[in-house]
Amino acid sequence: WLRKSLRTRDLVEAKRKGRELWMETIGKVQSSQPIFAPTTAELVNRFLEVKKSEVGINKTLGRYKTIRTQLGWYLEFVGPDEKITDIDRNIWDDYYRFRRTHRPDVTDMTLTGEKSTIRALYRWAIRLDYLPQRYLPEFPPLSTEVVKRRALTREEWRTIYECMRSKKWTNVDDPKMAEQRRFIYWFVLVLGNLGCRFGEARRLTWNNIKKIQKATVDGRNETQVTVNFLKSQTKNKRERTAIGRRGDVFNTIKRYSNFTKPTDYVFVDNDTGEQLNKKAYYRHWKTMLDETGLQEQSVEKLSFYNIRHFYATQRLYSGISPYLLAKMMGCGIHYIWNHYGQIDVEKMAKDAIKKVNYDKEGNVVIK
Repeated sequence: WLRKSLRTRDLVEAKRKGRELWMETIGKVQSSQPIFAPTTAELVNRFLEVKKSEVGINKTLGRYKTIRTQLGWYLEFVGPDEKITDIDRNIWDDYYRFRRTHRPDVTDMTLTGEKSTIRALYRWAIRLDYLPQRYLPEFPPLSTEVVKRRALTREEWRTIYECMRSKKWTNVDDPKMAEQRRFIYWFVLVLGNLGCRFGEARRLTWNNIKKIQKATVDGRNETQVTVNFLKSQTKNKRERTAIGRRGDVFNTIKRYSNFTKPTDYVFVDNDTGEQLNKKAYYRHWKTMLDETGLQEQSVEKLSFYNIRHFYATQRLYSGISPYLLAKMMGCGIHYIWNHYGQIDVEKMAKDAIKKVNYDKEGNVVIK
């Protein structure tokens, strides 16, 4: 019933491997474990079924799609018809070379994510007794240097919102396209003033908007907004509160939108009440980059995420506490330092040479 090549011509080595296989098989029989291992494609499909069932509980649909893509590369590397027990445990040293052969521009960050997903697949298989622990893949080390995303410059930010607020931006023949462009303009303003992630902003409902109030900042009248993100809406599955400027944007959207009940989406298809289609965001963003010529002037591909980076950098320039910024953006303080700490030395020089003041008792005076 069980036939397997030991993949050696050495008799002594064959006998050793044969004894190991026999003992392993008898152990499985005695403990009612599966003897015949699934193929890699079967294992991946079962794993993806589990991950899909977690969507909406502890995983977003976007994260599920990412896992599916990562495991697609895994299957291309090992082959979909191989038994998982037949895969050489030493092949993982070649995985990064394989990926870069097929995609020379793949980043270390992407490869690190794929490594984590493949190891998660194998840990799941080990837990279900499809594999013994020794099959857990070991990958060679990758560079630990943090890839820092470039922030938009103030000029780039101004170019983006001036393009999107112009009459030309919404003066198009297709009414549906004009509607989408209005919502995407407001979406960009929210990203730039709240610093939330692309997916978190898309999932905003009116119930999340807790307070819009007038505030005076540096002698200027501003409209402040307080937004409570639910754990089901955030990337790290933790609730958080963010406070930002341009609360007036939400008042404008409410006057224009056909869907303003507490559970309705803020950025919405005005005909159906569903979230504005993700492809529409990317399509109109690309149009804006083409019309302004911003992408031609930038080596790095500009995306909505550069707005989040712009927000973080500007808040650090303004003197906000990195701890408070991390709380409002929904990330760790170390992440803030690693990714958003590229503050010009000249702009920090004033704080670096400030004199410390003491009172008569020797206590530090905080001004």
